[in-house]
Amino acid sequence: MNIPLDMERKMSRWLAIHDGCYTFRDIMNKIHDGTMQSHAFGDTWVVTTVHEFPQRKAVHIDLVVGNLKEFLDGLPKLYDWARSIGATLMTGSGNPGWRHYPMPGWKFKGLMFSKDLTNV
Repeated sequence: MNIPLDMERKMSRWLAIHDGCYTFRDIMNKIHDGTMQSHAFGDTWVVTTVHEFPQRKAVHIDLVVGNLKEFLDGLPKLYDWARSIGATLMTGSGNPGWRHYPMPGWKFKGLMFSKDLTNV
């Protein structure tokens, strides 16, 4: 997969402020091995993970890098893809500001908190 250098820079900045769980290379390796999925909408990149629960298959939107309008416009394609793999639920996490954008059918379920335990 050939990702533009500026997308790597943008994603690396995003990953650094979100607890450093992944590097850009980690994400690329997970896309390559199929444990994460890559979706592009114009200059916007969406990375997802599929989760199989006992009762449902869910697609989680792990991160969005790029243009908000392109992401929102691309959601129907993402929904179609998720349904095509048998998913019946889509989830995502992001900053609280996302709840102010029109995303019909999405429910705000709360915030995610994190605590670094390495120096506790």
